[in-house]
Amino acid sequence: MSSQPKFLGNEKLLEQKDLIGFFCSRHTVPASVMPTLDWAYEVRKRKEAVVISGFQSDMEREVLDILFEGKCGIVIVLNRSIYKVVPEAYASAFADGRILFVSLLGEGIRMPSRQNAERRNRYIAERATSLVFSSVTTESSLYPLMIEYQQKAHKIL
Repeated sequence: MSSQPKFLGNEKLLEQKDLIGFFCSRHTVPASVMPTLDWAYEVRKRKEAVVISGFQSDMEREVLDILFEGKCGIVIVLNRSIYKVVPEAYASAFADGRILFVSLLGEGIRMPSRQNAERRNRYIAERATSLVFSSVTTESSLYPLMIEYQQKAHKIL
């Protein structure tokens, strides 16, 4: 593990006052799908907003696709080493200064792990000014995080 985060992109995004941490369980609760998508369509319009997430679950990736079409900033906290080259899918947002990649891990780590995901999620929760949780049930690995950071929870979808 690395002691200092590695960054690739616009580091000023982490300084925004509206830094929204977004978490969604791997197992999507059907009742949370539409409210989550509605939230993503709303936040993507706000240039002053920045969404910070791991964007690893299916719903998180769907939200990421929506955010790319908008004006908001995006911080992707990777569960692997920092990219050496920006992936093509992110090139446009990267060129516009709308994206930052963060890695808490050392060089050469490519495979995600649960331990690293928990570390990443805690980093997101601590950095964000507010949090949005989607599809988190009592069985979810995100449930303890949601309870611990409930004072920051802006929305629970």
